[in-house]
Amino acid sequence: MKNQKIVITVREGVKAFAETAVSLLSWFIGYPLTHIIKRDRNLTAVIIRSGSVFTDNSKYFFVYANEIKKADERVVLLTSDVHLQELITKAGAEAILHPTLRSLFTLLKCGNLVADNVVSHYYPLSQGATFVQLWHGAPLKHIELDLYRKRLEKLSHLPRLILRIQKKITGRHPTYDIVVATSQKFIQAAFRGCFKARRFIAAGYPRNDILFGWPEPNRIAWRLARINVDQKAIARVEKAKREGKTICLYAPTFRQSLSDPFSSAIDLSRLSEFARQNNIVIALKLHPVMHGRYEINQYPSLLEYDSLGDAYPLMAMCDILITDYSSIYFDYLLLDRPIIFFPYDLDSYLGVDRDMYFDYDNITPGIKCRTQQEMENCLKDIISKGFKDNYAEMRSKIKSFTHDHSDNQSCQRLIDDLRIQ
Repeated sequence: MKNQKIVITVREGVKAFAETAVSLLSWFIGYPLTHIIKRDRNLTAVIIRSGSVFTDNSKYFFVYANEIKKADERVVLLTSDVHLQELITKAGAEAILHPTLRSLFTLLKCGNLVADNVVSHYYPLSQGATFVQLWHGAPLKHIELDLYRKRLEKLSHLPRLILRIQKKITGRHPTYDIVVATSQKFIQAAFRGCFKARRFIAAGYPRNDILFGWPEPNRIAWRLARINVDQKAIARVEKAKREGKTICLYAPTFRQSLSDPFSSAIDLSRLSEFARQNNIVIALKLHPVMHGRYEINQYPSLLEYDSLGDAYPLMAMCDILITDYSSIYFDYLLLDRPIIFFPYDLDSYLGVDRDMYFDYDNITPGIKCRTQQEMENCLKDIISKGFKDNYAEMRSKIKSFTHDHSDNQSCQRLIDDLRIQ
């Protein structure tokens, strides 16, 4: 675990240096070109997280934007993954390898730039485009500027000055043209403090559109949506549902200590046996850092979903969600199904990892379990009552706070907004 932390720290340092160097080149060479090359307002470039992970809000914006685009509109995905580019092309959409001369020209030419994560070292090339930040989660924990301010407070004057300069050069905390959220109340409570933006809009998250049903088969949106979905896991879940089994999704969040629930709070062998006895299949969606630590699939009633895979099609199939501090449950509220919270390390998590925007007990509409026995008892109780619990009213109340819309039109609302810019 300690060696893993050192590797991650070194990797982050190298990455920061490389981003700063590339950003300086972008400012000196690329930025002047933004005053020469005319923007095409009908061209939208979409950048996915890490360049190759096709998931989350950027994925589903790209999926549905390709379905509803007009004849004179182009939607282009920028990716560093050759295989993904081939899959996108085969599905009938357009993808460009990034970084290449063609992708850099696309950044200089596009009228809209859409991302759900940080776009830093190529930020200078986006000047003049409408920069849309979808982000990748309605925040329960502090994010972006709030984390940055907290980090600055811990530094002395010179390191703080150097960090400020580095972030300014890379465009790490820019002023976005549009930041997309799921509700106006969420914008006021959290988003205005953690992003700088000219406008915040409560259009809803594109990734949640898939929760309300798949696109029509064999259309472009259907072909694109299937990319990076763990098809083997989905097939196993479909088989289990046909057999009348309960499907439970367990999605624990990342911890700075790199610890995980299976090293201290959950016995996997016991969990699998419990699931078998109660006709349950438990699907585990783990953070990529946790992937490979345990041979999950050796346990008959447990299923490990691809850690980098798109879990939203899986989430729509699950009867119950178990999580701790992951904001995934905000999206799951749209399904109005029971949620069990397993904050076995709440005190230490709040002390070491992240501050929260809300009081944990007041914003989490589900029973709180601190031990595996409690969690198993809660699962049995919910199933025995026909997937009913005592938190339906609280779920409804929090959903009305976190979501202004409960439909599959989030991407459509955003595109309509961009078209009138």
